[in-house]
Amino acid sequence: MNRLLSLLTICGLAVLVSCQPEDTIEKDFSFEASATTVNAGETVTFTDLSINVESRTWTFPDGTPATSAEPVADVVFSSAGTKEVTLVVTYSDGTEDRGSIDIEVLDPLGAEISVSGLTEKGCAKKGAQITFSLADVVGEPDSYEWTFPGGNPATSTEASPVVTWNSQMNDVEVTCVLKRNADGASTTVTRHIIAGNYPLYVYDAEYGIDATGFESGEVNKLWYNWGNFPTSIPDQKLGEYLDIMSIADGGANGTAKCMRLDLSKSQVNTSGMGSDCTWQFGLRKNWSNNPWLVTGQKYEVSISLKAEGVDGVTKVAACDWIHVESWCPADLTDPLRSLGAQQSWKDFFDEDFTESGQIFLFDQGVWLANFNGSDLTTIDFLANDWKTYTYEFTVSEGSDGDVWKNCYVAFGIQSVGSVVYVDEVQLNLIEE
Repeated sequence: MNRLLSLLTICGLAVLVSCQPEDTIEKDFSFEASATTVNAGETVTFTDLSINVESRTWTFPDGTPATSAEPVADVVFSSAGTKEVTLVVTYSDGTEDRGSIDIEVLDPLGAEISVSGLTEKGCAKKGAQITFSLADVVGEPDSYEWTFPGGNPATSTEASPVVTWNSQMNDVEVTCVLKRNADGASTTVTRHIIAGNYPLYVYDAEYGIDATGFESGEVNKLWYNWGNFPTSIPDQKLGEYLDIMSIADGGANGTAKCMRLDLSKSQVNTSGMGSDCTWQFGLRKNWSNNPWLVTGQKYEVSISLKAEGVDGVTKVAACDWIHVESWCPADLTDPLRSLGAQQSWKDFFDEDFTESGQIFLFDQGVWLANFNGSDLTTIDFLANDWKTYTYEFTVSEGSDGDVWKNCYVAFGIQSVGSVVYVDEVQLNLIEE
């Protein structure tokens, strides 16, 4: 009898334990919309912020898409009115929550920006009068608020303003805010143009770095020094040389970043001066993005420079030379490019490609004498404030047929113990 009671007791405990409810999961029901009032035809983003969701169903009346099971959904409503958007979520424990939000959709409002006066390549040449207007207008706007970065005027409320630019800006985003008084509808339309001459350097997709600027905040791998490195660099010493280059805040002409060159760390000869101090840059191995120049056409090179600690003979810095070059080395041995670029130049050019040579824009051979002499007034020292140096040239006839391939800018800096800043190196086509 005692044995039977013991078995019953054990079975009772077993049943008791098996009847205990499982631990409840953490869950939370929450969602949001990027806007609760929009114009028909514009996109609204809906986001499910709920926790431990197994599945969900969005419903968007008169929307595209009409339903979605994704945590984030971009929706366009095609007609005006109040749209009740619903969300039903099923949690991993099988329970559900549901909710809704009203989206007020107004009548459509929009337009396209039309521009006249641009060059064939879409540039607003310096000093040219560029006329802006609106095309394909929908929704009868009552007012216009134009913005023209770097332009004159910088803003306008006219329906068709006329604007000029007097400086090089490779990407100008023109905006116009359209407003309708009857229902408070508002929308912004944009158009990108180039102010100045057409830039031939492009964004390097492989390296994710701008070839001419330093806005990424990383040392630009497209630039490298091949005038100050010794013949061979031991791996353990490479970091010391790469440390010469860094990114600094406050670029030229309002840009956020620039390249900082601590030339006090570069090699010099025993006298503290000489060609060993020349810091040379070039996009020599950036084959896929480098410009091809056509003989007989006109171009410009532009470089922004400044220096710290320029005080006579103790700390000096000057631009020694500026070249446009067209070289294609057959190897990839330079330390900054060899890690990522593993292709020969023959992958980009025909087998019969020949190197064109150099265009000497500015090549002064008297710097060393001036540095060591007493007459320092004739040297154009780099100032403490940004200065942009611009040179125009026409490619001469008979240089490698009709085209100079793989062209890039290279330049040298003579310095004694100074810090030099570089920004906005450009090679541009001058459309005539």
